[in-house]
Amino acid sequence: MTRIALVTGGATRIGRAICLQLAARGYGLVIHYRKSREEAIETHTDCLSAGAAFAETVCGDLSDARFRAGLIRQVTTLVGRIDLLVNNASLFEYDDASSFSAEQLAAHLQSNYLAPVELTMALHRQMLDSASQGHVVTLLDQKIFNLNTDYMSYTLAKLASHAAIRYLAQCCAPALRVNAIAPGVTLVSGDMSATDFDKAHTIAALGRSNTPEDIAASVLFLDASGAITGQTLAVDGGQHLVPRGRDVAFGA
Repeated sequence: MTRIALVTGGATRIGRAICLQLAARGYGLVIHYRKSREEAIETHTDCLSAGAAFAETVCGDLSDARFRAGLIRQVTTLVGRIDLLVNNASLFEYDDASSFSAEQLAAHLQSNYLAPVELTMALHRQMLDSASQGHVVTLLDQKIFNLNTDYMSYTLAKLASHAAIRYLAQCCAPALRVNAIAPGVTLVSGDMSATDFDKAHTIAALGRSNTPEDIAASVLFLDASGAITGQTLAVDGGQHLVPRGRDVAFGA
């Protein structure tokens, strides 16, 4: 039976890579996006070319509690069911202890913690009435294993999300498996230059961090591994094994 995946933030960057690899394995796809409409259309087309059983797009802001509350129901109505939820969408903005604000923390918590938890629990409610078992994979960050003081609100939200993985796996079993992936520096982001990225990408035990394709392959691995739940898999070339006082984006 064709597996159906919902990928949040699936139009661009890591989300796009995940969608394309799922498509190549014949998954049916629902590609969520917030603002990247043109990119979502392109990813939709490319997924069909790559072999997706079908592809749909859905637009909405995961910081909006009303949208989060209805997304799983909306997608289920659209395509019939969800077998795999990939919580990929994320807010990534800089702050530290000197620039911290409650508003910045609240914004990061909405997208990086509350959205994955609420979508997971909404899918759990759907799966209770199903004879099959669902699966959730949430993208975190190697920073949760290798702390530094940069990106404070982002890090706090990712730490909260990480802490929830094992608990959600317990609460949602057997209807859902719940896992996570913690990537290292993957693509140019923020104020990084291409040169900064190239240097940061080498700060890892294996001499290189991961690619978007590494993350996508790990999603496929976890989805095919029916005995794995409650786990966070670091896919970062061993970046979390190289302690640093600052984020790899700085002083690479």
